[in-house]
Amino acid sequence: MNEGKRAIRASVCASALLRAATVVMLISNSMLAAPAAGPANETALRNAWSLYTQQRYRESSDAFEALIASSTPNARLYYYAALAHRASNRTARAKQLCQYISSTFPTAPEAAFAQKLFPGSAPSPTASTSGADPIPDSLKGKSTEEMLKSEEGRRYVAEQLAKKESGAGSRGEELSPMLAKWKESGKPGARVFTAADIAKEGANGIDQMYYPNCWFESTMSTLAQLPRGQKLMADMVSYGHKEGTYVVRFPGDGRIYNIDEKLLEDKKIHNKALWATLIECGQVLKFPADNGNLLSEGLSTLTGQKSQSLDPEDASEQELSSFIDGAVKSQNPIICATHNGIPAGMPYIVEANHAYTIIGFEPSSGMIVIRNPHGANSRRFALKNDPRHEKFEMMDDGVFRIHMSLFKKYFDEVAKANI
Repeated sequence: MNEGKRAIRASVCASALLRAATVVMLISNSMLAAPAAGPANETALRNAWSLYTQQRYRESSDAFEALIASSTPNARLYYYAALAHRASNRTARAKQLCQYISSTFPTAPEAAFAQKLFPGSAPSPTASTSGADPIPDSLKGKSTEEMLKSEEGRRYVAEQLAKKESGAGSRGEELSPMLAKWKESGKPGARVFTAADIAKEGANGIDQMYYPNCWFESTMSTLAQLPRGQKLMADMVSYGHKEGTYVVRFPGDGRIYNIDEKLLEDKKIHNKALWATLIECGQVLKFPADNGNLLSEGLSTLTGQKSQSLDPEDASEQELSSFIDGAVKSQNPIICATHNGIPAGMPYIVEANHAYTIIGFEPSSGMIVIRNPHGANSRRFALKNDPRHEKFEMMDDGVFRIHMSLFKKYFDEVAKANI
């Protein structure tokens, strides 16, 4: 891919009031469940999610808030909103939404996602007695700013703020997953994870959120599903010499990337799996301005090997089929990327300017099986006039099947490496 493609991919992939704003995450769940007009508008929901996938996080979170204000509560809407809020650094609101999902929709898939997004967001058995006081009916549905306009609201906010500050000490003693892992078996220089640890969560342990680095995470996703790739990534992470610190080394790099809790918070990196968080943090340190953006760089960084690539439009179907089938059968990582925009006159069935992982190939039907690194948070698409899914089929967790003929039109690069 030339420098032009690199640039394109980079472009797209009052003090009392401030203190009172922190009370938002303590306000009763009933505030979130204020009466609403009805089910969420699906078009508005898709538009809000589209803003998220374009990395327009603040606009996306505002759009989701507008939907929350006008819709009855549902787990999917609130989880999407939490993702957008966290990506736009509105962490308190994101955590509040996740706590609400966990307590109100405990059996929904989003409850599990919310707990992975914010470990500890699940309500504790004593939450009803130790949490915030029930919110008065007259204050339900009001924001903190609106509450501060009335005497009753100001009193409620002050009470909750006092409770938050009095309980901060005990909460501060809780160990983060990063420190807990180190205390569990931290031996400087020793490997932190085994290949089995990587395999346990696989690609689902990766959650592309804050950085537009699909060029890197698509490779990480494919390695997480391959036995040799799982061992390769397990070998990249070791314990640091200081408590709670870790070291990432990429194969063939020669450099050491030291990582601690503060760095993760500063970089806003929070994957579902700790190994994915640490490896992604290493990537951010290696490419501080996210100046990778080439599929080949993602592959070479994580494998230490030189990659091979093809332009699907220029290759024959036979050549492309052989290229993909060879990588899939030999269990080597293979990834692909879409054009900067959806081809004129073609329906939207993929994200533009985005990198994906190829996880399977069906020679008899010409169908390529692909996974979006957004995983379960991926936008869903459908192809009209294809009832038997002979050309396109959307599955779960960001996986879809696409026919070779369509692949050649939507994708502008496919790359692989031997491991």
